[in-house]
Amino acid sequence: MPPIKIAVADLQPGMYVVDTGISWLKAPMLYAEQGLIASEEKIAEIIGQGYTEAYYDPEQSHVCPKQEMSLDGAGDAPRKDEARAPLAEELVQARTVYADSFRHVKKFMRSIQSGPVDIAASEPYVEGIISSLSRNADALISLSKLKTYDEYTYVHSVNVTIFAVAFARYLGFDDSKLHLVGMAGLFHDIGKELIPPEILNAPRRLTDAEFEIMRSHALLGYEELKKVEGIASEILAGVVQHHEKHNGTGYPRRLVGRQISIYAHILSVADCYDALSARRVYKDPLPPSKALGIMYGMRGEAWKPDFVENFIKMLGIYPVGTLVELSTGHRGVVSRSNHNFPAQPCVIVAQSPEGQPLAPRTMDLAAQRNVSITRTLKDDEAAGFDVLALLGDQNAEAALV
Repeated sequence: MPPIKIAVADLQPGMYVVDTGISWLKAPMLYAEQGLIASEEKIAEIIGQGYTEAYYDPEQSHVCPKQEMSLDGAGDAPRKDEARAPLAEELVQARTVYADSFRHVKKFMRSIQSGPVDIAASEPYVEGIISSLSRNADALISLSKLKTYDEYTYVHSVNVTIFAVAFARYLGFDDSKLHLVGMAGLFHDIGKELIPPEILNAPRRLTDAEFEIMRSHALLGYEELKKVEGIASEILAGVVQHHEKHNGTGYPRRLVGRQISIYAHILSVADCYDALSARRVYKDPLPPSKALGIMYGMRGEAWKPDFVENFIKMLGIYPVGTLVELSTGHRGVVSRSNHNFPAQPCVIVAQSPEGQPLAPRTMDLAAQRNVSITRTLKDDEAAGFDVLALLGDQNAEAALV
């Protein structure tokens, strides 16, 4: 039986990876270190290095590819909808949706100590996020990358809502459940407004005592929201349980497995990814592949094993808005994911190998046999790139090469 290509997120301990002899120059994201995969840690390392595919030999492997696991509360199967609106077109609306949602989150979180939370006031903003994601999910996801550490808690709440709703859509949630996911996302960190500012905004590692105070935010938020008449139990579960872990080591109640709401699982994955990829006063952001590699290493511990794998498939190794360098030395921004071949997205090329600006043009790497992504750019290498302007440039999309 010939070797079979597999996404690295689907590798399992006991699979035997083979080196097919394909040149690294032709397939830089193909993992080809021949041998038996010994552990989950090795798989996390492979993902963290940016590899997206591998070939395995079924006859030398001790396990078979796993089937999609059931996702309690989700639809029949994971899905990836085709965009109904061009990215450049949806970005115009998405920027308004993001800005309005940020201002709303800032307003209601700051008012928590002055009276009851007005749940109903948040519903239009959640619906706006759901509608934008349904038209073209890449627009809001790309905006979530343009975050700073200023007013992090509010930005984080919006980003978690975006990632959580996008993931729930991928899992097949219907509109009513998407609304509940979105509401829980906006409110998941509301309890942090009751944490002393000197602890919440400390630009350093917290002491053990301070960390215990910080951990109380999930219960504090739950207690505040519980006062709201008629609030859905799914929202409350998502808020109070979003730091619980599949293996029972989370907080505040050390719940295990099926004791944890699927809404909390979804929020937890979204929360972790945004935290790892965010710039803070005390840390630089991780590129998507590194963040996803760390999360993959937590599978089965923090979340149900299938959750991280599906999240990786939904988001992609190179989410739209990621700045990359190509094997030619040119630099640009990912403008469209390729979910069949994650290492071969569309890239708007905007900078020469010498760092000179170029007239933006879109390159479909799936159609370019000799061009590939070699790495993602660090923040200090992003000078000269206006990501939103590039993604919103319809002429760049038209100039497909």
